[in-house]
Amino acid sequence: MKAWLHSVRVLVWKDLLQEWRSRDILTSMLAFAVLSLFIFNYALELSPINRSEIAPGIVWVVMVFAGTLGLNRSFTAEQDQGCFEGLIMAVPDLSAIYFAKLLTNLLMMLFLAVLVIPIYSILYNQSLFNWAFFGVLALGAWGYSAAGTLISSMTVQTRMRDLLLPVLLFPLLLPVNMAVVKSCGVLLGSVAGQDINGWLNLLLVYDAVVTMLSIMVFEYVIQE
Repeated sequence: MKAWLHSVRVLVWKDLLQEWRSRDILTSMLAFAVLSLFIFNYALELSPINRSEIAPGIVWVVMVFAGTLGLNRSFTAEQDQGCFEGLIMAVPDLSAIYFAKLLTNLLMMLFLAVLVIPIYSILYNQSLFNWAFFGVLALGAWGYSAAGTLISSMTVQTRMRDLLLPVLLFPLLLPVNMAVVKSCGVLLGSVAGQDINGWLNLLLVYDAVVTMLSIMVFEYVIQE
């Protein structure tokens, strides 16, 4: 277990350090998110009431589409540099690779959320600085990263990986999308008469189930 945790920590540090040196993924994700928010802002003429209703959907859609840029690059560095086989042999268990990539993608999604929330608040003149709101986004980012990391490992060796990833991933994210948008709508007061506990339970169950299933099948996906 100690060797497994050490492998996860080293792999996460390697990915974050590599991204810090190049800043390719974060720059692309941030640019896409900011441009998307500007487009939504000028394309939709919203009243203050409508803004509260549509805020969860806009924020989550921007995060999902911007995050896909990061997922596409999860395993690309090792694949392009021809060191993927060496990475497999260097870890005590292949699940360490999956868990490290999941944590890296999750950290990037959380960083993206930290940037998107204030930008949205400024553009739409609506404060989203709410810890509960951020917590729901974090739960959604966990499920998104768990499913996205597995799908990315499946598509990285294909020639059409940039196209296949969203095609395979987005249908799997339907429960997450509904739970995040509805939960955030309840928190912002735009959805009345609904119990947030049911949606939060759905998020937690989805996150746990997808993470466990992904760990179980990741070895088969990589070896095949």
